[in-house]
Amino acid sequence: MFKPITHLKHWWHGIPRQPVAPAGSLQLDRRHVFIVPTRAGLFFLLLLVIMLLGAINYNNSMAYALTFLLGSMSLISSLHTQRNLLNLRIEIGKVMPVFVGDTAQFQLWLDNRGHSARYAIVWQTESLFKFFGNTGKSRTLPLTALTTTDQSTATLSPKDLPFAIDIPANQRVSIQVPVAATQRGRVALGPITIYTTFPLSLFVAWSYIHLDFSTLVYPQPAGQHRLPCGHQTDDTGEGRPYSGGGEDFIGYRHYQLGDSPRHVDWKAVAREQPWLIKQFGGLSVTSIWLTWEEVSMCNEVETALSQLCLWVLIADRQGALYGLKLPHITIEPNIGESHREHCLQTLALF
Repeated sequence: MFKPITHLKHWWHGIPRQPVAPAGSLQLDRRHVFIVPTRAGLFFLLLLVIMLLGAINYNNSMAYALTFLLGSMSLISSLHTQRNLLNLRIEIGKVMPVFVGDTAQFQLWLDNRGHSARYAIVWQTESLFKFFGNTGKSRTLPLTALTTTDQSTATLSPKDLPFAIDIPANQRVSIQVPVAATQRGRVALGPITIYTTFPLSLFVAWSYIHLDFSTLVYPQPAGQHRLPCGHQTDDTGEGRPYSGGGEDFIGYRHYQLGDSPRHVDWKAVAREQPWLIKQFGGLSVTSIWLTWEEVSMCNEVETALSQLCLWVLIADRQGALYGLKLPHITIEPNIGESHREHCLQTLALF
């Protein structure tokens, strides 16, 4: 038995998707911008057919003129609908690592320089087939209008999807596409569907975008806030000096990526000298080791990683010298932003 909806689904999913763009940018050409009539457009076409039959039946020249005028306007609107997406350039921006339970904000740059303004471009992470409805019923999309200007950013949450945006002429704007981080490891932007029904909603033009864009998801910090017993910093007695803690100035070293701005010798920078880091030291400082044995009593791996993640953040906030020991992985004690990110990345990919 012939089922129109089933065959329409097969045709829809057989449409070629936008390929992955590993270079970090893509441009919507004619091969990847598709256009079909909307439900309102089909009803409008039926109305034109009825008007044409009436004009033929009564041989009324004014009815002919009105029918052909409305028909030509609908055809012209289809060209404007497709042009609203055509040659739009999309570039990958930046995205910051997040913790489990947070929302990753993927930045995309929309380059509309050299083109006229584009209106009501809708972004969503679902297939456009849902726009028509799986059961034949219409579905109202909760569009949130976002008008942006040059160098502006629209920050959204997953519940704001889908959303619409206007892109001014000769502008390069950015948007933030939210993706919920529900699992440790890496989260990708995934495929995005953009479409527009501008200007008359008689036609819908759409395209599929798949950018090779991902970020790290750290374990959710949770558990005991006290650092492991027997691994606390000890500031009494004799010991060795170490760089990064204490109050005694012990010299300079060259700046390294991840060093705290508080330790930069800004007077030397103002004199256009090389960037130097002030080193402060103390005596009798024992390294703090955050080990897998300390969390081995946890029933689940995710719980153990959450505890280690929390300890890393606490040790970093206290300015302690800490290291991380996992099965087959050892990170020597150190301090600084780059060391913290290294530890968190190791926990995320464990």
